[in-house]
Amino acid sequence: MRSELSAEVLSALEEATSDVITVEAGDDLCRSGEPVTHIHYLLRGTVVRYREDKRGHRQVVGIGLHGEFLDVDSFQLRVPNYSLRSLDTAEVAKIPFASLDALLGRFPDMVRTLWTSTVSEGVALQYWIFRIGRLRGEGRIAHLICELSERLRQYGRFEGGELNLPLRQCDYAEACGMTPIHANRCFASLRERGFVDVKRARTIHVLAEPELRKLAMFNAFAVSSEGNWSCNG
Repeated sequence: MRSELSAEVLSALEEATSDVITVEAGDDLCRSGEPVTHIHYLLRGTVVRYREDKRGHRQVVGIGLHGEFLDVDSFQLRVPNYSLRSLDTAEVAKIPFASLDALLGRFPDMVRTLWTSTVSEGVALQYWIFRIGRLRGEGRIAHLICELSERLRQYGRFEGGELNLPLRQCDYAEACGMTPIHANRCFASLRERGFVDVKRARTIHVLAEPELRKLAMFNAFAVSSEGNWSCNG
């Protein structure tokens, strides 16, 4: 999105920010069903979007990386149907709805930019559904690793094949619709096949990306103005 916005618009966005807050690991930015008055822009850290069932079991339905808006849809919904939780110490900018509405009046091109962002999130969700609905356990884990690696590559943060994010195996499990035990077995299998290695806590080293993408039926994901996802499903 930043590549589409002029320096004037970016400056206006910064001025519209009402607050920059620090959120500790495990804390929620917003809760499902509770009204909000602003959208969140992640300056630093990693945040999951999730839903809970009546027993408190969590399903991760999205992962936000730094440099991304986390909940543009809240601008219209006003009451999100998901919660946002930080996985590490995060810095988040809050942009009030009233300020954003005024910006859209001043800069009509922002409407298309925000709409593109929302459409891209919808396309991304389709592939999350594909991953859970059509892939087996190893393929689901591989698909999420490929997605996150490609997104970080767009930001210049996937160096040397290292996926360094504060995601635990239980987080991968919740994003892939499986139990933590099943996810652990899938990771073990991927390591045995030489596709990945876990060098240290929460750092995955991708050793064979072409083979991993083939297993995941994953072609490419680009964080672009077109929201370009491609999958061989």
